[in-house]
Amino acid sequence: MNAPERTQRIFDHASETQLVKLTRDIIAIPSPNFGEGKVADYLAEYMRGIGLSVSMMDVPHPTDKSKSTKQPIGSLKGAGGGPSLMLNGHMDTNVVMPGWTVDPYEGKFEDGWIWGLGAQDDKGGIAAALIAIEAVVRSGIKLKGDIVMCPVATHKLGGTGTRTLLKNGVRADLCINLEHAANTIGSVIVGSIRVKLKTTSPGLFFRFTPEARAEYFNAIEQQAELLRRFGPSLGMVAGDWLRFKPHPDLPDFPMIRYDAIHKDHYGRECEMVFQIRTVPGMTLASVKDDVAKVVAAVKRDVPAMNVEATIPANGPDDPFFMDPTEIARDHPLVVALARGQELASGKPAEVGGVERIGNFGDGNVLAANGIPTVQYGPGNIKNYPEWPAPDERVEVRELMETTKAVAYAIVELCG
Repeated sequence: MNAPERTQRIFDHASETQLVKLTRDIIAIPSPNFGEGKVADYLAEYMRGIGLSVSMMDVPHPTDKSKSTKQPIGSLKGAGGGPSLMLNGHMDTNVVMPGWTVDPYEGKFEDGWIWGLGAQDDKGGIAAALIAIEAVVRSGIKLKGDIVMCPVATHKLGGTGTRTLLKNGVRADLCINLEHAANTIGSVIVGSIRVKLKTTSPGLFFRFTPEARAEYFNAIEQQAELLRRFGPSLGMVAGDWLRFKPHPDLPDFPMIRYDAIHKDHYGRECEMVFQIRTVPGMTLASVKDDVAKVVAAVKRDVPAMNVEATIPANGPDDPFFMDPTEIARDHPLVVALARGQELASGKPAEVGGVERIGNFGDGNVLAANGIPTVQYGPGNIKNYPEWPAPDERVEVRELMETTKAVAYAIVELCG
């Protein structure tokens, strides 16, 4: 069988009817963060039904011992002699935003679109990957390498499910992380580092002397000065206090955004958290050093400033710390998936930062652990004025492109 015949054979076995049904079925099963159990059971049975061996893995909460969830790990063993490929997508969904005009758990199917919570983030991608595996199995094409299907839990908590996979020894040579990317291939992905700045003011009541008041610097006003020094959200301060090499696929990055600020009414301390979306070449150590230089400069200029920085904001095991990632455009994983996307869509594949610009995913966690990874999947956040959003939806055309492209990549890489 030549390559075009093999491709047509796997494409012919990719069932759109089954893809629509599976996507709607898993949308209909609510799966909030740490509430993925029922959809995990459903997906486990589905994987067994198409010939995968399946185990169920417990996923403990990283900080709250009273909480746990689970995730199914499916494996399709090859004959040996080929690389293994992981397909990774998350089962947990965003919260239900105000403004839904359809039932978020109905899986409404109309005019070529499927609507529902998780439709594009990531239940549609999970369904497409499973139908891709099923197409390969039903085509009768034998694989040398293994396929590892990982619908993971609690992605929204810093990739906890994927981190648990790795801690439990689940590995692969390559990975497609099924994040919504409008079927572009995210080969360059930003990282994220959260910075916490705690300011403290001296104890002072209104009746204190003029001399004491002159040395007083309110904790909130200290934060205002720090805001000025670090610069505005979605931008960089003039002169760029961060050291980085601009990346052509990530224009406008690195970028900062302020996330939270808090002070108790009578408290002397005020905490602010902001995040830095980083580009390849930037490290935790370099960012710590850059922040320290800004803080030191402020203290020199304003001796009353009392500030302490914590990086990452939640400590050394902060689940929201992500390294940036990059995989070469000529890497076999990128080449195979891009060719599959081109054959599935009839258009050249887009590779680089593209629709994943500014976003990161579990692929960052996998890449940081030595697994070459791309982020790719159906659904486009540009369909919404903001994200997360009500009326989440995914186009069946995109789902089918994902299915065919992933099936093609499976056979090319593992066949």
